[in-house]
Amino acid sequence: MKTLIFYDSIGGNTERVAQAIHETVAAAWGDADIVKVRKETAVDFTDYDLILIGSPVIDWLPTKKLMDHVMGFMKSENASGRIRPSSPIVPGRFGVCFGTFGGPHIGRTEAVPMTAWLRAFLEHLGCLVLHAWHVPGAFQNRDELNRYGRLGDIRHRPDEADLADIRNRVAGLLASLEAFRQ
Repeated sequence: MKTLIFYDSIGGNTERVAQAIHETVAAAWGDADIVKVRKETAVDFTDYDLILIGSPVIDWLPTKKLMDHVMGFMKSENASGRIRPSSPIVPGRFGVCFGTFGGPHIGRTEAVPMTAWLRAFLEHLGCLVLHAWHVPGAFQNRDELNRYGRLGDIRHRPDEADLADIRNRVAGLLASLEAFRQ
């Protein structure tokens, strides 16, 4: 099953999660493509059977760089007629959204709109979206935001327990998709 981990990261939190996902997929299935979005990034998402896409939460949404890339891809796909009305599920194409959030105000709730945005993108591609994973992550150099929100002290998150949880989730996901591998 051709797998892509596509992400953006600002302070390194989302990158740590993406790397944990990649390591787990590579250990189980041999390999996966991992791509951090850049201005010059060219990825054809329709080439993949499993897409895991993630971002840090910025004002309840993915990063502007990731959103711009996704919107550019969607415009191109729409222009070529590859996005079909009603966005039917493509058999054998799956997706997972993930994100990191600081939550100095309302915690995980701040992350839900971001993964919903990513989910809508994957569903337009015909993916059956299986999960949305939300991982606490500290703001860089902002101790006052990292210690007093609803989550308590998140200065060192994602920590090893958070990354172990992600690895376990990925392992479970891969086990459930084993029947779809060719």
